[in-house]
Amino acid sequence: MKFILISLVVTPLIYFTIAFVLILLPFNREQPDKSLDFDVLHIDSLVGTIAIEKYYTARDGSEIFYRFFPGKANVTVVLIHGSGSESRYLIPLAKKLNSLLDVSVVLPDLRGHGKSALGDMGDTDYLGQLEHDLEDLKRNIESNFPNSKIIVGGHSSGGGLVVKYGGSELDEFDGYILLAPYLGYKAPTVRPNSGGWVQVRKSRYAGLAMLNKIGLKFFNYLPVLYFNRPEAIDDELQVDSYSFRMNESFSPQFYVTDLKANAGHILALVGECDEAFYANKFESIFSENAPLAEFKLVPAAKHLDLPDAEESVDIMVKWLDKTYNKALQRTSH
Repeated sequence: MKFILISLVVTPLIYFTIAFVLILLPFNREQPDKSLDFDVLHIDSLVGTIAIEKYYTARDGSEIFYRFFPGKANVTVVLIHGSGSESRYLIPLAKKLNSLLDVSVVLPDLRGHGKSALGDMGDTDYLGQLEHDLEDLKRNIESNFPNSKIIVGGHSSGGGLVVKYGGSELDEFDGYILLAPYLGYKAPTVRPNSGGWVQVRKSRYAGLAMLNKIGLKFFNYLPVLYFNRPEAIDDELQVDSYSFRMNESFSPQFYVTDLKANAGHILALVGECDEAFYANKFESIFSENAPLAEFKLVPAAKHLDLPDAEESVDIMVKWLDKTYNKALQRTSH
């Protein structure tokens, strides 16, 4: 009996000790030469662009920023940016969809990003908060445009959030567009460190995961993921690192389950020359887990120019027109 009592005390103590040692181990921030090709971003196309800037109120009372391009069709497309960024780089795609189909386009800066930093850049208040914010945005759109079909699209980690949301029990969107979606670090599609874009503090991540397994979440605000961004495009709206809870809120932990649970219309695009992911490994994942999804490999496209590559836009326009033809007829909001 005495041995059992000692074990009951010592075993948890060892567990906690290991977890905290992992969390506190020294970490060397690296800036590898290899990263994503940022030169393909069409930043020059943003000059002179005027978008309506608005906010919606999330369930916790926070004001979340978004850019809005109004259209007259009964279709609204929400586009979610990738990790460490905010919505400006998706403006070229938004402008093209808006002008070609007359759809409304919403570009939110997710909580903890850009103009929705809310004082905590790269962090959320709790695990899963990004999904709740996305559901609140959907309900806001529904209240303003009750007849509109609402499609949510996401690029990179934004696509991962869309995958995660689509497999949840939250309000369903009418369709999903996945642009080189991040499927989680265990997915066979992910290159090491996402092609040099990220650096993971692996020991801290492991220690925090241990604590979360037993329900201890107090230290989830600590950073575990760092971004490798050129100084030329770095500004006050970019995110340098993610907390544990931001990283977990963004990425799907069970992409297979999420894809199988999503009964909506899905379009998935990946660039043939993607530096962050293995492009040739996506098609089998969608054919096996989301057989009704339409998958396309975009020739010559890299990770960052995929969203507004000419062929990508053409595929999206044709898919939207085919899937939501009646709703795309011009009306007045």
